[in-house]
Amino acid sequence: MPSATFALMESWFQQSISQRGPMNLAADREQAATLADMYRPIPGVVDEPVAALRQGSYLMTPDGARDDVAILYIHGGGFRSGLARGARGLGARLALETKARVMLPEYRLAPEDPFPAGLDDCLAAFDQAALLAPKVVVAGESAGANLALAVLLRRSAEKHPGVLAGACYSGVFDLRKGRFSEGSWADNAGSDLLLPDELGLAMHDDYLGGHPATDPLVSPVVADLHGLPPLFLQVSGAERVLDDSLTLADRAVRSGVEVVLEVWPSMFHAWQMAAGFLPEATEAVTRTAAFVQRAIDGRFVDGAALRGGPASLDDIP
Repeated sequence: MPSATFALMESWFQQSISQRGPMNLAADREQAATLADMYRPIPGVVDEPVAALRQGSYLMTPDGARDDVAILYIHGGGFRSGLARGARGLGARLALETKARVMLPEYRLAPEDPFPAGLDDCLAAFDQAALLAPKVVVAGESAGANLALAVLLRRSAEKHPGVLAGACYSGVFDLRKGRFSEGSWADNAGSDLLLPDELGLAMHDDYLGGHPATDPLVSPVVADLHGLPPLFLQVSGAERVLDDSLTLADRAVRSGVEVVLEVWPSMFHAWQMAAGFLPEATEAVTRTAAFVQRAIDGRFVDGAALRGGPASLDDIP
């Protein structure tokens, strides 16, 4: 049974659903700003603007920050809303758990700036994060997870030495129009507490702006995933984008990518954003930090920590 805090939040969302009207982008952006303003500094983490990136970008630095890895965390919002400063709470928790600096980039939003504007901003942010540490974990939630995968696809294809791993929460990995009328998008309509039905086509139309949805950089489920670093995926079995993570994990595994997939029951979309308040969200971040540490230590196939051992029977003591 989910926590009492989950039950409380579920009641809030259900009340909101009962009052929900047609989608309104201006209202969505205003709500994102209101939620971002609720952030209060977390002891042990300093947040400061990043002058080298777009205005509104932040760097979360924990006490005793390590210098071997940095995390690039890309906020969600359906490609149409959301703010980097709205991810400071989660960014601070990741920083505390991993002792890594966490960069939160602001990026251009659709429909004013469709693909590839937002991705270009996130690629620039990766390069900036790579100046902080030799290795970078790229992470994000929802549409931010889509952008995180696109960054990993581009930088991995370029053999960038800084690519270490990816961590994606409730990712939107398929923007092909047909998927918004079938599969988990339709099947979980009654259990998804946050994503309205019309958001799917709004993301498709506004973010793509006429660009083909079959481009691997906008629909990573159709990408050639060979060469990607280890991936950590968390998704809820109750949300509309369940199939995105299931399909991505399947294709990544078949492409030789090490994948950790966690499917949590009952949770709402991108529940990790409530870390520090919702017990399930705090636990999700703790598990993410453990994955990041394993990646840092090289404890995965092809990782430095697993390259030893006897190469022949003659090497056995």
